Amino acid sequence: MNTARGVHPPEAPPPRPATAGPVNRKVLHIEDQELTRRLIERLLGKLRPQTELREAANAREGIKAAAAEQPALILLDNRLPDATGGEVLRQLADAEATAGIPVVIISGDSARTGEELLAIGAAEFLVKPFDIHQFLAMIDRYIP
Repeated sequence: MNTARGVHPPEAPPPRPATAGPVNRKVLHIEDQELTRRLIERLLGKLRPQTELREAANAREGIKAAAAEQPALILLDNRLPDATGGEVLRQLADAEATAGIPVVIISGDSARTGEELLAIGAAEFLVKPFDIHQFLAMIDRYIP
């Protein structure tokens, strides 16, 4: 071929863009209070219906569900009947299957407790009662 006149050898077709896998939209809510679980369920169901909510009523069930479900986000109460939020955070961080999952503590505890939980690995601390707009903005940071 004559490249002097602008004729170039045929090129391979451009590579096809990679197709992304499904987006993980699972949220695991670990909370022992029925009323709080229903509130989160209703908020996400009506205002963020793309999320897939899973629930656990205690730490043991929550840790087990986190490993099995591999959620994109865990919402965790700090005062569960069988463990504190800090204990759950440590167990999640120690397990290879759950170490990379962000955990947001939702609790009525003080800001000082929140700072302690952030220091041991919580991604965020949301104080109960929480502002719905802040809650939804937090969800949007983790679930596209």
